[in-house]
Amino acid sequence: MQVGGCWFDRERGLLIEQTSQESWHLPRAELQVLCLLVEHQGKLVSKHDLKTGDGVHTPLTDTSLARAVFKIRSFLGPQHEGLIETVKGQGYLLHSVQGGASKRLLTSQLLALPSWSLWLVFGFMLAFIVFYIRLIDHSAPTNAIQSSQIYLPSGQVIQQHLYAQSKTNNTLLFELGERLSQSLSLCSSSNWQEAYISLSHDKQVLNITLRGQKLGQSVVRNLKISDLSSPKKFIDSDWLQGVEICD
Repeated sequence: MQVGGCWFDRERGLLIEQTSQESWHLPRAELQVLCLLVEHQGKLVSKHDLKTGDGVHTPLTDTSLARAVFKIRSFLGPQHEGLIETVKGQGYLLHSVQGGASKRLLTSQLLALPSWSLWLVFGFMLAFIVFYIRLIDHSAPTNAIQSSQIYLPSGQVIQQHLYAQSKTNNTLLFELGERLSQSLSLCSSSNWQEAYISLSHDKQVLNITLRGQKLGQSVVRNLKISDLSSPKKFIDSDWLQGVEICD
């Protein structure tokens, strides 16, 4: 079933973001809450019903319910933040998605316009795009907010670069850069020569790009890690063992 920009696979307990194909295996609380909201889509579901569910499992606490709704909203993304409405003192309501009907209405309205008006709108949009592109300074590359060198026991040096949209509130990004730096420094040797790290605006997705040489050829590896927990870990011993960053 479609929920915002995601597909909800109830049987497998998965919420899949359709653009990035990122999937989230819902924990018990989140799955129970989302299933009930979907079953009663467009209707208010009381806190009592959301907490008790089917009566098989232990009821959720008020804190667990609020946390589950928060995590579902976070995964759906800010563009769908109003999809789950909080009805103060009563419960929650999952709004019906009217995207398909809206698109059909817009299409019929466009078809009803005279052809010359469509060409006028198209010309205006094209002129705006050209004007906007010319305003962009393509000569200035994006600069890293922090660059450092990682020294391996073999004497090899790996360059690490951290990127962020803002120069403030990057404490978590710096901590993650330090964790990766410490992990790489324990490698006796590595195929990687450069590491590029960035954190999404909502601080839920960590992107790492590794560049290096292997068997005389250039290699690039892109890693994307999602973490909806709090506090966030992203990089831990299990993850490091799985990605095999050392030779």
